[in-house]
Amino acid sequence: MSTTATILDESIVTDLRAAVSGDVITADDAGYEKARQLWNGAVDRRPAVFVRVTSTDDVATAIAAARDHDLPLSVLGGGHHVTGSALVDDGLVVDMCEMNDVTIDPESRTARVGPGARVADVLTPAQEHGLSPVVGSAAQTGIAGSTLAGGIGWLRRKHGLGIDNLRSVELVTTDGTVLTASADENPGLFWAVRGSGAAVGVVTSFELELVEVGPEVSIAQLIYPVERAGDVLRAYRTHAAEAPDELTTLVALMRIPPIPMVPPEAIGAPVVMVYGVYAGPIEEGEQVVASLRDLGEPLMDMSGPQPLASVHEVARLLFPNARRYSWHSMYATDLADDDLDAVADALLAAPTNECELGIWHLGGAVSEVAPDATAYPHRNAEFLLNVSAGWDDPENDEACESWAYDTWDHLWASSSTIEGFYAGFPGFVDPDERLRMVYGDNYDRLASVVEEYDPENRLGSGLVVEPTP
Repeated sequence: MSTTATILDESIVTDLRAAVSGDVITADDAGYEKARQLWNGAVDRRPAVFVRVTSTDDVATAIAAARDHDLPLSVLGGGHHVTGSALVDDGLVVDMCEMNDVTIDPESRTARVGPGARVADVLTPAQEHGLSPVVGSAAQTGIAGSTLAGGIGWLRRKHGLGIDNLRSVELVTTDGTVLTASADENPGLFWAVRGSGAAVGVVTSFELELVEVGPEVSIAQLIYPVERAGDVLRAYRTHAAEAPDELTTLVALMRIPPIPMVPPEAIGAPVVMVYGVYAGPIEEGEQVVASLRDLGEPLMDMSGPQPLASVHEVARLLFPNARRYSWHSMYATDLADDDLDAVADALLAAPTNECELGIWHLGGAVSEVAPDATAYPHRNAEFLLNVSAGWDDPENDEACESWAYDTWDHLWASSSTIEGFYAGFPGFVDPDERLRMVYGDNYDRLASVVEEYDPENRLGSGLVVEPTP
């Protein structure tokens, strides 16, 4: 890891400042340290220069500078990706934070969104019209990164993934060309954008379809003792198989965090948390949510109608900025008994109170899209499992990273129902193997699109067309 940023030739910085309308920040500037702070505090990278773009023209200029001076290139949207992919050592960062405009059109039920916007920036004004974007599950998550990776959010079983509700994008390719991609315009590029992240270009605008949900929804929020985890998780598996598409649930095995409304004596206790959001009428949802109480006798039950926006705010409390994180994931076609027992055991072995494991129910509208309809291939998975290490003290780096990887590796090696993983929670495994696992049977087609639009791999996707034997 570098400790000092590469110092660019002064003429390069001078030319950039003259060419773009936004700020250009180097290690000599007062704003440099703040600019390189990401959500994941474990990431410590030192780019040579940040170009804080304010327009599509600025983006094209920044990309051209990286290309002309052979600088590594990265794109900073919300800066929430767990691996810190938004920053690159000694390179140029296209910083989109000021391109965060959001325009809601309630008549067409669409939102035009800048790449620097976050989930809350779109959800809050959309809810004024009883509408919601289909986006990631956390208020502070960037729209760009979470949507382009797939967009697994709280409305997924009723309305699909974020990419399923993406109407079009504007993007800049690495040769500076500005293109629109949609079902009708550059459809091959649009296929790749939906699931590939920033592999084919730098997206400068999103057109999102909005759905009628909220402002209030029926939610489930139940806490069960970890001693009953085996029974609760098995009952949850049965419940999930029968759940209506309107109900999206997430189980978190965790230690109770120090958040409002939690008694001090309960903080740190290992528990099974069951969350749910019903994307339909509240009265109907209350009846469906009540069935989750049959999983066992809860320690706490905080279920009831809540604003949809507040559900997304929970993640801001559980996963605060600057904490250190290492997240891994895997998809499962089913939940075997051994898998359920393993996640419960892993929680008790976690090195810090901030580590947790999650089981995300998929299916429903997610599975109604063909696996090859977008670059995101995991349409037949019923569940997404994630192993989330969190810690504050750098002294715990090795223990927490090892726990996360070893837990993921054990589940991967021992289960016959596990396949692939989510690009948003990629962990740190062999890059070549990782890409095959993320994109599955769609890898070859995606690599061909990347070769067309980013032949020099300046965006660092690592996707390559392999020669035919």
